Amino acid sequence: MQSPTKTVFTGVIRPAYGAKTVLKEKFVEIYESFFKGNDPSIGQPNFWSELFLLKVNATYLTKCLSEISQDKLLAIKNNIGKLFLKSIEAMKEENTQRKINAMETLCVLLQGIFSKRFNNFSFEVINLLTGLNNADTVFPQLVDTIKYLMRHGEIIEVQHEALRLAIVIVCGNTNINQNSINEYFIKNDIFDPLIQLIISPKTSHMAYEAIMLLDILANYNKHESRNPYLTKLIDIKGEAVFEKIMEVLSSTCIKCQGQYIEIQEDDEANKYLISTVVSYVGSILPWYGSGTKQHSNVSDPELAFVRLPSANVAILLSFYDMVNNNKRFVDYITKSIARFSIPSRPQFNDNPATTTEDNKKSAEIGRDCPYFCDFLSLSSYLLQHNRTNRTASYANLILLTLVILVEDASFNEIICEDERQFVVRLCRQRPPLLQNAKFPRPLVGVILDVVIGFINHNLRRKLQTDLYSMALGVIHRTMSYLKRNRVRLPYHWAELWHSLIGLLKFILSNIEHFQQDRASVNEVLLSAINIINLSITHGDTFFPDPISYDNFFYEIVRAKETFEGLSRIVNKTKPGSPTKSAFQKPASPSSQFDVLSNINTICTHFHLKIETWKLNNRARTITPEQVYSIISSNYDTLELITPEKLDHYTPYSEIRHHGPLLRQVLRVIVEDFKKREIC
Repeated sequence: MQSPTKTVFTGVIRPAYGAKTVLKEKFVEIYESFFKGNDPSIGQPNFWSELFLLKVNATYLTKCLSEISQDKLLAIKNNIGKLFLKSIEAMKEENTQRKINAMETLCVLLQGIFSKRFNNFSFEVINLLTGLNNADTVFPQLVDTIKYLMRHGEIIEVQHEALRLAIVIVCGNTNINQNSINEYFIKNDIFDPLIQLIISPKTSHMAYEAIMLLDILANYNKHESRNPYLTKLIDIKGEAVFEKIMEVLSSTCIKCQGQYIEIQEDDEANKYLISTVVSYVGSILPWYGSGTKQHSNVSDPELAFVRLPSANVAILLSFYDMVNNNKRFVDYITKSIARFSIPSRPQFNDNPATTTEDNKKSAEIGRDCPYFCDFLSLSSYLLQHNRTNRTASYANLILLTLVILVEDASFNEIICEDERQFVVRLCRQRPPLLQNAKFPRPLVGVILDVVIGFINHNLRRKLQTDLYSMALGVIHRTMSYLKRNRVRLPYHWAELWHSLIGLLKFILSNIEHFQQDRASVNEVLLSAINIINLSITHGDTFFPDPISYDNFFYEIVRAKETFEGLSRIVNKTKPGSPTKSAFQKPASPSSQFDVLSNINTICTHFHLKIETWKLNNRARTITPEQVYSIISSNYDTLELITPEKLDHYTPYSEIRHHGPLLRQVLRVIVEDFKKREIC
């Protein structure tokens, strides 16, 4: 009897008689065997070299990993470990295609493993990939190889795959602080290769991912231990890095803002143009536009808005961290705004020899406005459409970034200068609408409008008191700067008074719903009232004209009933509850008992004058113009106290006030970054 001969697989599965022949891809055949627990590399000395020359079928490999259970995955641990080690070895080979395929294989493999719900993430993942005893040998090799390929990869694709692999590993757990593998990126940091990828023109398409990875690594256990990425981020001096970060921020903000506008066009001029075009084309082609909603590309705009912004908005974390940690970066933003002057468009120079050094270096000069304007524009849309926990995370980053910026004297000086005015598109998709300021103006007015937009469009019974404290903190810091430097700001101040009084009225009418969070609500009340008191006492230093004072007092008198109601509830916190906001100091030790003193005096004083006028003129009603006249002619008998330190605030400190909050925000950022869209 003959011994059985060895059957060699030909890549063809022969089905039953009469059925069509089905070809099976070699890559699929090999990994099918792997996941069944077999080892097709046994007795095949060239197996791994040949495997990594095969095109990676990422779809099939992802499917295999998603369908396999955790128990089955642990059962084939040897195969997984072997594939992991051989992939790392292939990354070190000279053959470029093997390197790329090995890294792509690792990306898919690790993403599949990281998606499993392990009880002890780090322990079980490390045990599966290398075994606990070999981890300190294998992972340093992997990080070192990634670092080398990011910097010295022979082609751009090698560098990009190395970057992708680093991102997959670092973001393996949405809570990056619980991913112990990241410790190997701390011990052997990849800061310099990331900076190189950010600033090199050849890798500009990778800048977004490199910036994000750098910032996520800088957040890894940053308050618990020394973090080399954070230390080096603080010390960045090169303007090339700063400009690239702002350029990436700007392009991302423009794309994200565009997605809001695609849902609902909110520019009156564009609405008219669209309507005219649709009407004209419709007169020629009757079927054109039938059944569509005017100015909207979706059937349910509200649902579409809830899904925004896109995942790439995660870049806001990088912007916040740079502003918070690197004073030179804030100085760069200030300088980039200062480059522009009226008219706010490119200044063409016929003599190349006289071109300034700044103009040579900055691509921003070719624009009508600095990159920072795009951040403000997106902020307006995002803050007005803040409806989910996810958008609240980004609202936190935006408002905290603005708080930090308006604490900087040089930044405030530039954004208040009349010589630098810009037209910035702000959201007008939800009533109440602010005045449509489609004219050049200093950026301080734009910032105030962005914050007012948040205040007006987030009044809900589940009030986001932390966000409101931040928003009011931005206004208070801005007005404190105006007061100290006697900067007279032409601005639609009435919008601010309507917003603040509307907030106070909303809280008063819903006070019974805020019993569980009374201390935080009380902070919001005190912050809003403090801004009003600051304006009463020092408005003459920053209002552009006496009429602004008349308008301000008119709004206070109109809200007399609201302030009377607030007198009965303000500062009635539980014993031991904090009353000092993280964003501003109380005006004086006794201020929590007399914050409404001047406001009530104004209401009483002018109410009596109005009643006297009505009596003398035998009038039952009175027009707004007549009230203005009474107010402007009766300041001389108005007696007010002058509280001290109304312009004082507690400087922002992440560790002191916002560490736990930002750890939650970081999880949202990591989750979004993993869903990023790369052009």
